[in-house]
Amino acid sequence: MGCTSSSKSQEKSKKGSPTPSSSSLDFKMAGKDFLQPSFPALNSQQRLSDAKGRNKVELKPGRSLMDWIRLGRSGEDLTGVGGKVLEVDVEELAKHNQKNDAWIALRGKVYNITPYMEYHPGGEEELMRGAGIEGTQLFDEVHKWVNYESMLEKCFVGKLKSTTPVHRRVSLLKNLEQGGLPVVNKSLAKTNSADSKNGPVPPPSFKVPESPSVPKFDWFQTKTNVTLVVYTKWKLMKPEFVVIDRQGNNFLATLYIEDFIYYLHIELAEAISLNYEVKVNKDTGKTDIILTKEKPEQQWPSLGKHLEKHNRHVKVKDQAIEYRTCCVESVSQVTHDSKLLCLALPEGTRMCVPVGHHVHIRHKVSGMEVVRSYTAVLPTLTGEQGIRVKAGTVIYLMIKIYKHGALTPWIDSLKEGDPVKVSTFTGDFNEDRLSVCQNLVMFAAGTGFTPMVRLIHRSLEDPKSSLNVRLVFFNKKFEDILWYDQLQSLAEKHDRFSCDYILSEADSNWSGKTGRITLDLMKASLPQQTEKSNLLTCACGPTPFTNLVTQFSKELGYSEREYHAFQG
Repeated sequence: MGCTSSSKSQEKSKKGSPTPSSSSLDFKMAGKDFLQPSFPALNSQQRLSDAKGRNKVELKPGRSLMDWIRLGRSGEDLTGVGGKVLEVDVEELAKHNQKNDAWIALRGKVYNITPYMEYHPGGEEELMRGAGIEGTQLFDEVHKWVNYESMLEKCFVGKLKSTTPVHRRVSLLKNLEQGGLPVVNKSLAKTNSADSKNGPVPPPSFKVPESPSVPKFDWFQTKTNVTLVVYTKWKLMKPEFVVIDRQGNNFLATLYIEDFIYYLHIELAEAISLNYEVKVNKDTGKTDIILTKEKPEQQWPSLGKHLEKHNRHVKVKDQAIEYRTCCVESVSQVTHDSKLLCLALPEGTRMCVPVGHHVHIRHKVSGMEVVRSYTAVLPTLTGEQGIRVKAGTVIYLMIKIYKHGALTPWIDSLKEGDPVKVSTFTGDFNEDRLSVCQNLVMFAAGTGFTPMVRLIHRSLEDPKSSLNVRLVFFNKKFEDILWYDQLQSLAEKHDRFSCDYILSEADSNWSGKTGRITLDLMKASLPQQTEKSNLLTCACGPTPFTNLVTQFSKELGYSEREYHAFQG
């Protein structure tokens, strides 16, 4: 359905009724015949570009996560082997590769995924990609942040046997002992034989791919400060990519440098205050971590003692996701079924979530660990953000409560002082894209608004920015619109900002736009394509909605650099 009327911004026509909604995100926004795509791909709720998107399916009734939890507690044998713990070799694992008999190995443990087929959000075909094989790498590419051990605990078959090819290793050692070279294949052996027509051929050289060099580290002190210096040589480095954790004098700085993590792990020689400052040279990537001495004028004899992780340089994908126990500082109502949570990070921790990135919340529900992803937002769009947001000591999350959801009923019960497990941030949105475009158009549906919050704020509050910003905001009903009054206030304050509200289930009092996302609507919302348009289009919402925007973007001829989808 297209739009029936238009306006830059619709004045609030009536107060919303505070009746709770237990429905899922608006699947109708994209049309009922469009298949719902996927589980969040690597780095997750709102994440990544459509190139990495995966398909999600509409599950049958009775196949929700809570239904799976109930099945696991029913006492039914989900292992398929009578609850015995087996030792499984790769040959036996490979036999179980059918939908009615499917096993998968994850980090050396074998699970019977047959009973989970109908419960998998990505559908049976997606799950079957790992059937009969060691699927750890495949799993990590898609949902590394999911605790599969908890999810598949009742499906555990046994351990995967080691498959070291002993006979090949012995023959290789024997060959080396005799002074020869290992023979890779027959054709290679022929080229190295004395019978070659052109004489002896030197063995081929194999160039090992170069990994980025370990960053160089240094430090210096003044009367009041100690500065740790890391030469990252990465021009996209930002202060937000430095996470600090400190307990007493145990100091850990985690630097996210491209696809790698670099650690500074030190038992400091002397005490420091809780005030940290991070500065980055945009031209060189040189990063200064400035610590304030607890005792000014005190000269440190040394920086301290290097600890376990110090100077480690590892790939992000090889590291487990870290969780910290945060504390609920405040909870406020946003709409009839959405809340804004302020979570205080542990004392000594600094984590400024980058724009467009998200964190995971982890909690056990009926004995099973459940993880959900939420984009970090701001306390407000129109007022002061507060020093603690900039200091990275609190995180704000806007969360929709689903009455029959797996995790959000627990979130709904949270009150001031309650503990919450929160992960380090993940995501792949490059904030610098906002500096090189002239027009930013965002298509958001429901809580798909959350990644747009900081894009809007960053674009409008940056004194150097002249970016034209437009939000096309889809909801079911008027009372579902998040931060309506604040968006209206922004539209009145900034000539560069406009917002269109589009409702799919509007009542008779609504005089604004109605309908769902269509190609014509999207085309009408975008500036005319010219060489100077410099457009960036972003989309987030229920996955069918996001995928339709992705599809329409391609049909309209926009390139990947002009589009970003926050999948979730």
